Amino acid sequence: MKRNLFFIGMGAMALATPLFLSSCSSSDDIADNPGNTTGEAVKTSFTLSVGMPGGSSSNAKPATRMGEDITQAQTTPVFRGMDNMTLIPFSTKEAIKSSDTRTGSKNINLPNTTANTLLSGQITSTGNAHVYTDVSVPVGVSSFLFYGKAVDETAGTDASKAADMFKYGSLTKAGLSDGAPSGISFTPKQIYSTVTADTKASALATYLTTIAGSSYTDNATTPAEHKWSEVAPDAQGQGSALQTLYKNFTSLTAGSSASVQDAVQELYTSLNSLLQGNQTAVNKGIINAIIANITKDNKATVTNGTVKLSEDLSGFPANINLPDGAATVKCTNGTFAAQTSATYTTSGTQVAALSDYVYPANLWYRANTLIKTSDKVLTDKYKDGTAWDAILQNYDDAEGVVKNSTASIALKDQIQYAVGRLKMTVKVANGTLYDGNGETVTVPDDGFPVSAVLIGDQRKVDFQFAPIKTENDNKQYTIYDKELSGINATTNGSTANNTLALETPADENVNVLLELTNNTGKRFKGKDGYVPAGAKFYLLGTLTPSNGKIDGKTSTDIKQVFKQDYVTTANFTIKQNVKDASSNPNQNQGLGAAYNVIPDLRTPALSIGLSVDLTWQTGLTFNVDM
Repeated sequence: MKRNLFFIGMGAMALATPLFLSSCSSSDDIADNPGNTTGEAVKTSFTLSVGMPGGSSSNAKPATRMGEDITQAQTTPVFRGMDNMTLIPFSTKEAIKSSDTRTGSKNINLPNTTANTLLSGQITSTGNAHVYTDVSVPVGVSSFLFYGKAVDETAGTDASKAADMFKYGSLTKAGLSDGAPSGISFTPKQIYSTVTADTKASALATYLTTIAGSSYTDNATTPAEHKWSEVAPDAQGQGSALQTLYKNFTSLTAGSSASVQDAVQELYTSLNSLLQGNQTAVNKGIINAIIANITKDNKATVTNGTVKLSEDLSGFPANINLPDGAATVKCTNGTFAAQTSATYTTSGTQVAALSDYVYPANLWYRANTLIKTSDKVLTDKYKDGTAWDAILQNYDDAEGVVKNSTASIALKDQIQYAVGRLKMTVKVANGTLYDGNGETVTVPDDGFPVSAVLIGDQRKVDFQFAPIKTENDNKQYTIYDKELSGINATTNGSTANNTLALETPADENVNVLLELTNNTGKRFKGKDGYVPAGAKFYLLGTLTPSNGKIDGKTSTDIKQVFKQDYVTTANFTIKQNVKDASSNPNQNQGLGAAYNVIPDLRTPALSIGLSVDLTWQTGLTFNVDM
C-alpha cells in the first residue's frame, strides 16, 4: 500500500498552522519503528496544512500572526519554507509537561530531499500540497510537540555568518533531538562572547593613554618634566583651561572609534585656541606635546584642522558587529582601559557587558497538542477552501490514540509562531526641539536617521518558548537589530520596522532603545554630555504592559510586552523638551535625555527620551507618556 505524507498550504503562509496526519496500516507497519512501549508502529501519510489568520473557523485565532519578508510581516504573509522540523511523540492525554517522557527512542522523521524540511517552492501552486511518504508513528501516541524554523537561506551560527544572523535572526537550540521537554531550550545568540578586549579597543585605549600622559621637559640647567596631569592654575589663572581640558578628556567613557575621534578633535581644536592666547612657556610646551602625541606614530593625521584616526584605530566596535554606544573606556590615574564587562560611566550610567548583546530571534514555530483520530482514510478531505472546523468534524475520536487500525490523525491545536514581533515607528513631536540646555535644535527636513533598535529583557526560553526566570538561570540579554533601512524620525513619522523577539515575563516592563544620528550639523547637550555633530545618540522608551488597552479600554488579557504569536506595535515620539528651564526644570527629556553610550536596559532608573503609543495587532494599545 502506498503511503503518502501531504504538506498542505493556503498559498500565502500565515501564523496558525494546523498539522494533519493520516495513516494506512499494513503488514510492514512494524518496519522502521522509531521505538515505543508496545513495539508497534503504523506507517503514515503525513499532512501539514497552513491556515490563514483570522479565518472562518471558530478555532482560528485573531489576525495577529507575524505576518514583510524575513518576519513574514507582509499584508498577506508569504511562506518562507521551513526546516529543523521536529515532531516528538508522547502518550499523554493532556498538554505535554516538562516532566513528560517521549514515546519511543526517536523523533518522527519526515522524509524529503533534505529530511525534516519543506521549501516554499515545494508547495504546489494549485493544491498547495507536499507529499511525504513512509512516515512511521508509534502505536499509543496521543500527543505531539512540534517545532520548525523558517528557512534562513544561508544563515548559520558562526561569526562568518554574522550578516545573515542580523538579517534572519538566530537562536541557539538545545535538546530537540533528545526529545525530553525538560531539556529543550532556545537561547539568544550572543554577537560577541569574547571576554578579552578587541585589538582595536585596546589600541584605542593605549592611544588615549598616550595623549593623557603628555608632558613637556624644559631647557633649564636642571631640566624638569611638566606633566599635563599636574597642571594647576597660577595666581593669574594661567593653566585653568588646560587643567579643565585634562579633566574632561580623562572623563571620556564612550569608547568607539567615532567617539574617540570626536573627543580628540575637540581637544585639538581647544588646544589650538589656547595657543592663540596668553600662555606660560611651560603651558605652551605641554600643549605642543599633547598635539604631537595626537599624531604620534601615525595614529592620526591632521588636515586643515581636521583629525582623522588611522586605520588600526578606526571602525570599532562595528568590526565586532556591535553598536557604537556599546563601547566604553575607563580612565584610572591617567591610564585608559577598554571595558568588556558591565561598567558605570562617569555620569553614573550603567553600561552592559559586550557579551550581553544578541541577534534578534529567528522565526520559529511550535505546537503542544493532542490529536484526533479516525479509522477512515481522510486525505480527500484536505481541500482548498475547507475550513478547519469542517475537517475536524471528519474525525471520530476526539481523544485520539494511535492504534493499529488508525487511518487518519489530526493535531487538534494549530501550529503557531513561537516568537513575538515588534513593529516600530518613530517621529519627532515638532520640527524645533530643545536640548539639555534648552538650546534650539532644528530637525533636518529628512529627520534623524534611525540606524538600530535595541530591545531588553530577552532570556533563554523553555520547551514552550516561555521565558526562564529562576534564581540560577536569570541571564538577561539585549537584542541589537541593525537591519534598518530608510527609517527616519520626521514630524510625519517613519515607515515601520519589524524585529523578532522572544516572549518576555508577565508584568515586566521592557526598555527599548533607538540609535539615531545627529545630522543637524552642530552638537547638542544630552543626558551624559554633548552629542557631537555626526555622532550616534540613543533615546530610551519603556513599554509597560499594565498600560495596555484594547480598543481604547484597559485590558488584562495580555500581560507580556512581547508574547509569542502576537505583534507589539510601538509608535515612538521624540518629545520637544522645554526651552526655559526656569519655568520647567526638567530638561531631561527628548534630546535632553539622549545618551552617548547605551545604558544597560536592565537598569531600573533610566532617563526617558520618548513618548510611546503601543498597539498590539489584536487591538491592545499602550499610551505611555515619557
